[in-house]
Amino acid sequence: MPSFYIPLSGLDADSTALNTIANNLANMNTNGFKAQTTNFGDLFYQQVGTTGSGDRIQVGTGVQVAANSTDFSEGSISSTDVSTDAAVNGAGFFVLDGGGGSQLYTQNGGFQLSSNGTLETADGLAVMGYPATNGAVNTNGGLVDINIPTGQVMQPAATTNFSMTQNLDSQSAVGAQTTGQVQVYDSLGNTYEATVTYTNKGDNTWGYGISMPDTLKANSSTAAGVTTINYNFGSSGGTLATVDPGTNLTITGPTANGTATTTAPTVTAGETVGNPGPPATGYVAALDAAITAAGITGVTVTSTAGGQLSITGTGISTSGSVIQDPVASANATGTMTFNSSGNLVSPATDVSGITFAGLSDGAATMNLNLNLYGANGTGDISQTAAASSTSATSQNGYASGQYDSFSINASGVISATYSNGQTQNVGQLAIATVSNEQGLVDVGSTEYQVTTASGNASEGVAGTGGRGTIEGSSLEASNVNISAEFSDLIVAQRAFEANSKAVTTFDTVTQETINMIH
Repeated sequence: MPSFYIPLSGLDADSTALNTIANNLANMNTNGFKAQTTNFGDLFYQQVGTTGSGDRIQVGTGVQVAANSTDFSEGSISSTDVSTDAAVNGAGFFVLDGGGGSQLYTQNGGFQLSSNGTLETADGLAVMGYPATNGAVNTNGGLVDINIPTGQVMQPAATTNFSMTQNLDSQSAVGAQTTGQVQVYDSLGNTYEATVTYTNKGDNTWGYGISMPDTLKANSSTAAGVTTINYNFGSSGGTLATVDPGTNLTITGPTANGTATTTAPTVTAGETVGNPGPPATGYVAALDAAITAAGITGVTVTSTAGGQLSITGTGISTSGSVIQDPVASANATGTMTFNSSGNLVSPATDVSGITFAGLSDGAATMNLNLNLYGANGTGDISQTAAASSTSATSQNGYASGQYDSFSINASGVISATYSNGQTQNVGQLAIATVSNEQGLVDVGSTEYQVTTASGNASEGVAGTGGRGTIEGSSLEASNVNISAEFSDLIVAQRAFEANSKAVTTFDTVTQETINMIH
C-alpha cells in the first residue's frame, strides 16, 4: 500500500530538516559558519482516473529533500585585536592549501602561526596568497603559502638621501659658522652624525662642508698576559681615513709604583692615515710620549701600512675611543647662494655624489645625496634675518631590526614591523569567488571545495573584481539566526508529528481491513 510510503517519506524529509536545524544551532558560535535550509519537493504523481470533463485525477506519492541550500550572507564582524585573525567584509573566501595542488576555501579567518611562521587554519591548512620580495608584492605570479618572518632580522639599509630644513642668519658676521646634524646609517646599520657646517662668506653666499666623524672601537686580545689593543683606521689597499683632533682615549698600565692612567693627546688636525706608510705617524709618536710621561712601562705603540694602530703591553687596558674622519669626496664641500628674498638659488639642484670612504667598521663606502629642494621646488635651506637653526631633518637609511609583529590591511597586504621601526610587506592574502556558491561542497571545518556545479574559483586581490575587503584583527561570526531556527524547529516538529500520525492512522485502517477479510 502506498499510503505507508507517503508519510514515511515525510518522516524522512522532516528528519533531514530537523538535522539541518540542529546543526545550525550547534554551530551558532562557529566563526565563519554559514546556516543551511532544507527545502522540500514533491514526488511523481499517479493518475487514478479522470473527471467528467476529462481532467486527470492525480495522487501524489510523497515528498523528497529537494535541496539543502546554504546562506552565504555575511555574519557580524567584530574586532579581536589578534593579528592572525582576519575577516572578509563582502563576497569571497580565503584560499587554503589543501595539499597535492588542491585548494579549499573558507570564510573563517581564525588563523594561527605555525612554529616556522606559516599562517594556517586551526586544522593546519596553510593560508595562501601572493609572495613579496624585498617588500614588493607580486600579484601576477601563482599563489604560495603565506609565511610570516617570525624570529628573522631585517637587513640594514645605508642612507642614500638626506636633507635638513635650515635657516641661516643673514645678519651674522662674515666668517660666522653654524651647523646642522642628521643621523645617517652605513651598509652595516651603524649610525653616524653627519654634520653640515655653514660659513657666512657675505653677499648672500655661504660655504658648506659635510663631515662624518667615525668613532674607532678597539679590538682587544690577551695572550700569555700580554694585551694587544688594535684600532683600524681603514683597510689595506684602500682609501684610508683622516684622524680627527678630538679623542677621549685613556690608557691604564703598570708603573714602578703601581698603575697610572694617561689621556691620549689630541691629534694634529687633518693628519692623514697614509697607505703605504704608517697611519697617523704624529699621533703614534704623541701617544708614545704621553705613555712614557705617565710612567707606564712595558707598553709599545706601533702602526702598520694597513691602517692599524696597536697598543701592546702587560696588564694594560683602555677606555674611550679614537675618532677619525672618513675620507670625503670633493662634493662634500661647496657654496650656496641666495637671492634677495632669502631663497636658495645655487646649487640649482640637489647635491649628489657625496661619498665617505674608510669607515672603521668595514662597511661599504657611503654614497649620499644632499636634497636641497622639496617636492614643490622650494629650497629647504633659506637665509633670513632670524637666528640660524635646524627645524627638521630626514634621511632614508635604517639599522637592522628584529621581527616584532604584523598586520593585515583592507587589501590583504601583510606588513611586518621590526624593532628598528621599519615595516615591510611580506605577502598579500588572496580572495576567491565562484559563480555558483550553492555548488560548493562543504568538507567540514567551515571549508569548501569547488565542483563542476560551482565553477572554478577566481582568485585575486581583495577589493577588486567584486571581491570584499579584508578586516584585519577581526573575525566573522556565524550567520545563524537563532529566532528563525527556533521557528523552523517548531514547524519541522509539527510536520514530523503529523506524518507520524498518518502512519498510525494507516496502520489502524490496515488492521480493520485485515479483520474484515478474516
